[in-house]
Amino acid sequence: MDSTRKVGQEIKRVRMEMGLSQKEFGLLIGKSESQVGAYENADTNIKVETLFEIAKAANIKPEQLITGPTEEKETWDAELRIYGAEDRKQVMAILAMNGYDVGQHKKKATPTGKSLIYYVHAIDRKGNADTSK
Repeated sequence: MDSTRKVGQEIKRVRMEMGLSQKEFGLLIGKSESQVGAYENADTNIKVETLFEIAKAANIKPEQLITGPTEEKETWDAELRIYGAEDRKQVMAILAMNGYDVGQHKKKATPTGKSLIYYVHAIDRKGNADTSK
C-alpha cells in the first residue's frame, strides 16, 4: 500500500472516531467536503501543513497520520470496566478520595471500532488519601 493511501485511511479513521461527516470535518480543518474525500481516497497529495491542521483538529500527533494509532502502554494499579457514565464518575471520585490518580479511557470492542468499551483506571499514590472524612 502506498503512503498516500495509508494516510488517507488514517484520516478517515480519525474523522470517523470523532463522529464527523466529511463536511463537518472539512469545516473543522478549513477544507471542503470533496477535498476531505479526496484525501481519504488518496486522489490527491496532502500538504504537510494540512497534516498538521488535521492532527491539531483531532488532538493527535501528526506522525500518527502516517504510522497509525499507537497504543500507549500505561501501567495502572487498577483498570475497571464500568458501563454507565455516572457510575464511572462515582467510582473515580471514590478512588480519588482514597489516594489514587484516576482517569478514564476507551478501547475498541470490535475490529471496526464501531463499538467501544469504557474503563476507569487508577494509580495508587501513597499518601494522597483524604482521610479527613
